[in-house]
Amino acid sequence: MSRVAPLATVLVALSAAGCASSSGGSSTGAPNVTQTPVTQRIVSPTSVININTVDVNSGYSQIIVATMDAAWTALNVTYSDLKIPINTLVDAQHTLGNNSFKTRRRVGPLPMYQILDCGNAQGIPNAETYDIQMSIVSTLTPNPKGGLNLVTRIDATGRSPNFSRENPVVCHSAGALEKHIAEIVRQKVGS
Repeated sequence: MSRVAPLATVLVALSAAGCASSSGGSSTGAPNVTQTPVTQRIVSPTSVININTVDVNSGYSQIIVATMDAAWTALNVTYSDLKIPINTLVDAQHTLGNNSFKTRRRVGPLPMYQILDCGNAQGIPNAETYDIQMSIVSTLTPNPKGGLNLVTRIDATGRSPNFSRENPVVCHSAGALEKHIAEIVRQKVGS
């Protein structure tokens, strides 16, 4: 019975953490929110417990002070500068991105460990060694208080090149690439 109480405490804490992580904000006109099922596994000497939660990704939002035309042009050039090929382009909604961007080690000047968290093995971030499959989409929308909202959302998975038969690992954005994109757009529009 003494083992049940600590295990129950861990379960309650993990359940609360799972609920708290799903309360992400959203932006009007932003790219669709993605919800990814996640199973957290707790292993004790006497049992294994799986807790199912949902990872909610509504993107990273930044304010850009510029006209829509100037920001839209700057965003297109930014993706080109970062060598992210655009395979999704919706001019009417000011949305662009790449739904199947394959990369390894870096995007532009940023190392992958600053962009994604794919866990780690033996103290080395997996993002540094994994083959990454990424969906990166940016949308510009008017901000009611002035300027524009630039929302960039990244959904990614990583796979070890040494163990290609294993299932891919879900990687979470660390926010650095989204911030970098916004900074470049700001520089290009002079805001």
